[in-house]
Amino acid sequence: MLGLVPRQLRHSGSVGLQRQLLGLLGPSWLKGIPGGMPSLTGNTTAMHILTGPNGPDQLSKFGLASTDLGFMWDAGDGRTLAVFGDSFSCGPRGDGWHSNAIFESDDRDPSNGIHITRPANGDRSDEFLPRSLKIDGVEMTVIPTSGIAIDGVQYVDFMSVKKWGTPGNWTTNYAATAKSTDGGKTWTVMEGSKRTNTNPSTSDKLPALPAHVRGAENFQMTAFAAPPAESNDPYVYVYGTPNGRSGQARLARFPKDSFALFPGAAAHSDAEFYTGSGWSPAMSDAAPVLDGKVSELSVMYHPEQDAWLALYEAPQGVVIRKAASPEGPWSTPTTLVSRAQIGDLYGAFMFPHQVDKNLYWVATTWKDYNPVVYKTDLGRVFQ
Repeated sequence: MLGLVPRQLRHSGSVGLQRQLLGLLGPSWLKGIPGGMPSLTGNTTAMHILTGPNGPDQLSKFGLASTDLGFMWDAGDGRTLAVFGDSFSCGPRGDGWHSNAIFESDDRDPSNGIHITRPANGDRSDEFLPRSLKIDGVEMTVIPTSGIAIDGVQYVDFMSVKKWGTPGNWTTNYAATAKSTDGGKTWTVMEGSKRTNTNPSTSDKLPALPAHVRGAENFQMTAFAAPPAESNDPYVYVYGTPNGRSGQARLARFPKDSFALFPGAAAHSDAEFYTGSGWSPAMSDAAPVLDGKVSELSVMYHPEQDAWLALYEAPQGVVIRKAASPEGPWSTPTTLVSRAQIGDLYGAFMFPHQVDKNLYWVATTWKDYNPVVYKTDLGRVFQ
């Protein structure tokens, strides 16, 4: 996410000047210099760089030289889809900034690494969500936050970033869900999915937004989670956090046939929100299920653990928690990678296909700005 750019560069004026300064003064990834692999000891090890010139798949040939995030989901057709945030081609004609990117993979066994094949939406890495305006204070970028496939349809949730603030803080105009019925090639925004934040830009350059509904501010960033295939659970779960890195996580559930239609934004909504003791149709009734500061959350059912796992960035580093059901109660956080080990690690997302007793996941460092694949020995974590 470009929001991690040092504050003096983020507030340098026009986008053109900002990008020029980044090219001259920015970190290694904007100069085409590959980042290195972190060295870790303990319950977690680094396996390989996922993207960039040092990645095994050489995605620079598609215009993806530097990027972050990299959350993935099972597309339901043999592919895994991988989505990235602010991305750069770092070519001779400039940095090639695009706000998001989507790639595909046929890799289902992460034990020997995770391999990305090609862009899912064309021949080159490019924005697949509504093209961001790149205007500070109106819409600086459009960042995807989670993805899922339901009955052959692909869904990606995203946030419209109005303005970057101090590190770890930003404001959003709204969040929404886009869907694709052609395997990820083209995407349309689901109008009933828009959650307008409390203070969006009033610029007419933005799409028409519904009125703010109380509680929508807590679902500006999301993590989609589906029950195991053999389960009789009819719901898809959506964990929500406010914009920035300081909010708690709340929980919604949707029947599959009305997925991502939120109250106040849709003509009808079957969404329910967990109150701490039951479920309510009011978004404002949603109570925190994951306390503390929860940033860029990933939640999934892990078959070897026969439990739900939540992975996210917290003030102390990347942490994991465990629960018997989506609503919890959740275990206390266990740190997988501390700030002392990697001070700038963020965006921890679990791979959708877990094949053994380990946990395979990806995360990014600001300094190197390319996701790295990690492996955690869950036997050492949950003893």
